Amino acid sequence: MNKKIGKFLTISLIVLTLLLPYTMVVEGEESTIASRISEISEVSVLHNSYFSEPNTTLFDINVTVEILNKEAENQTVTEISDYIPKVFINASLENQSLEFERLGYVHSTVMKYTYQPGITVEYSYVVFYINQTDLDQLPNGNYTLWRPINTAYQWLNTTKAEVLMTIITVTSGVLNITYMDFDYNPTEVTSTSFMTPIVFFLLFSLMVASNIRRKSLYNQKEVSK
Repeated sequence: MNKKIGKFLTISLIVLTLLLPYTMVVEGEESTIASRISEISEVSVLHNSYFSEPNTTLFDINVTVEILNKEAENQTVTEISDYIPKVFINASLENQSLEFERLGYVHSTVMKYTYQPGITVEYSYVVFYINQTDLDQLPNGNYTLWRPINTAYQWLNTTKAEVLMTIITVTSGVLNITYMDFDYNPTEVTSTSFMTPIVFFLLFSLMVASNIRRKSLYNQKEVSK
């Protein structure tokens, strides 16, 4: 093994060692944007509101929304319309003679929203009618709230979206709220590239070459004696 080969192996090993960190691949969960309502801070009756209607009671619910970007980079999602408020609600009322109607408006304009890695917090509300006067609390039943996200997924982008529901259950005037947690426990699996065995092979070859060279020098010294 001559000096040129030894130098070549040494240089190759150094170069591959420098490149190795850039060939590591970290595999985790699929790219996902998820939304949930994390807190309902107030449920109130609106009196003398601009939106009040005869023979109805107008309710307002203030909510905190969390939008989770599970990726390490900003994610942009496309909405086919811009809804105000952004939180939706429907109801299944125990008294089936009661009617429920959500208030809101929408701009029929495609909108794009960008979310940074981690959790983005929003504050929103929902407003709705119950067709009965003088109510001072929510009628018995189930109220489901959610924050739609990435509604244009099928047409305009490939970002996977997940929407978690929050449920208010009213029984005998007592409110019970069920929140959903983000299911986010990514398992990171680090795998080295195909270059790893090459590095070890070069390292082994360099050790062998150095050993042969030392023996050759030793034999030359013995012969010269």
